[in-house]
Amino acid sequence: MDPLLSVAAWRKSAHDAASRSELWSKYRQFFQSHGYTLWIVGRDYDHKAPNDNPRALDGYSYENEFSAHTPGPRRFGTASPLHFPARTTDNRDVVIVLLSDGIPQGRNAGIDRNHTLPLLHEIHYENLVFGVFPLVGSSFAPAWFSNIAHALESMSQIMEGVAFLHDHLVVHRDLFLSNFLSSRRDGCWDPEQKQDFLRPRYYIIDFEWAVQFSPDSDPASRTVTGPPLPWDIYRRPPPPEMQSELPYCPFKADVWQVGKSFKACILHIEHVVPDVLKLFRQMTAYSAEDRPSAREAVTQLNKIRNELPTEILQACIEELDDYDVSDDFREYEFFDLVPS
Repeated sequence: MDPLLSVAAWRKSAHDAASRSELWSKYRQFFQSHGYTLWIVGRDYDHKAPNDNPRALDGYSYENEFSAHTPGPRRFGTASPLHFPARTTDNRDVVIVLLSDGIPQGRNAGIDRNHTLPLLHEIHYENLVFGVFPLVGSSFAPAWFSNIAHALESMSQIMEGVAFLHDHLVVHRDLFLSNFLSSRRDGCWDPEQKQDFLRPRYYIIDFEWAVQFSPDSDPASRTVTGPPLPWDIYRRPPPPEMQSELPYCPFKADVWQVGKSFKACILHIEHVVPDVLKLFRQMTAYSAEDRPSAREAVTQLNKIRNELPTEILQACIEELDDYDVSDDFREYEFFDLVPS
């Protein structure tokens, strides 16, 4: 058997841009036989489409009029060793993700509704399982918002998606900004027309560390212990209970991660939306028992939104000059589907 036929070996082999490109190129003909042409590797982690044909509509991401009529190739950047962009024979753009090596990992890839990015196709190469997903628009973190209403709308969609997962007993375990995507394609946009998408759809991606519990399980048994990876390679901010050796509730840990991510986005406008920050602080309470459930949190956020006056909702939200997404992901294996 090929020694690279495991997720761990794949990650280790693709330790930089050059080795990542070389590794995926070995499987170029294999993916071609399934109708997927891998994108062309440019400088570092930058990629461009394999042909100059316009991207076909797929119903998952959209451009605005300015971007659609701007000449030049569309590019995509990702530093994750497990992800690679590709194009179908009918010019739909997708991302191929190495999902598993046949070793049970306790994650559920079957949920394809709500705000989970749907799995379009599953491809098997010996024991490796690759998933094909739509290549959607821009990542949550680098994008900014034209007003407070848009910011709260995006947060509400993500929190609704998390509540949906929890309703189905699925915990994500990696709910940071790099794993939230928008249907708004990241490309050229008119700087004079910042409000170019009224209501993009937001998606949750990367279920590599997710766990699904059986509906027949005892609620008290729905726990995990420690981080998803060994501490020497885990680089995400950990909730307090994760640092203990005791079992803890992963649902409340999910809530902590979302609260921490969103709190950092709007902390600088706390004087404008104090109740929103109060909710995010509750979500990041030191004690898991003091945090709301995901369903309670999104219900409370929507109640706050509905009670805000129009002049607040339409107020511009200032972009942070020193905003640094490295607080959420610090090593290359945590850069997930971040378009350039």
